[in-house]
Amino acid sequence: MREVIRSNEVEIKILPYQQIIIRGNGNSEFNNTLNKLFKLLPPTDNLRIVLNEEMVLSKLSFDQWNLIFIKDIKEEKLQIFIEKLNKISGILATNFSDAQIFFQIKGQNTYPTLNKLTHFDFREKSFKPLTAAQTLLARIDCTFIKFDDSILFSCNRSFGDYLEDRLIDAVNF
Repeated sequence: MREVIRSNEVEIKILPYQQIIIRGNGNSEFNNTLNKLFKLLPPTDNLRIVLNEEMVLSKLSFDQWNLIFIKDIKEEKLQIFIEKLNKISGILATNFSDAQIFFQIKGQNTYPTLNKLTHFDFREKSFKPLTAAQTLLARIDCTFIKFDDSILFSCNRSFGDYLEDRLIDAVNF
């Protein structure tokens, strides 16, 4: 896999992020536990995100949150977080890092490039900054997080090479 794809005013990077999937009911104990561990109060609305300089927490369904570490974290510390979360009844945390590959896309032609691979509308009026979405990209189920200047998206690692090839095609044509 390439580290960076650059062409036609688009830059796509593959990032070594780590991810924990957290399931729970979103009650006050759940919220307090996550806030105490990560200094982030979980979003209550679906497809919303909260972030700090180290991590992004998104709510993707009524009982699922994805915690993405955007700063490198040691595997031992990640495991400690998971163990602390799983000690609370009603919370189930799973390390999903090895199962996912993360891409970041930015540049002037970001939306036209992505629109070659999906029908999802990435324009700001439809997909606002600091929100999340789940849709197909090149027929692959992906999760998207929109920041002010870039879009972070992930898919199952087993589809990584295929998706990379489709992104290269979309950037170059």
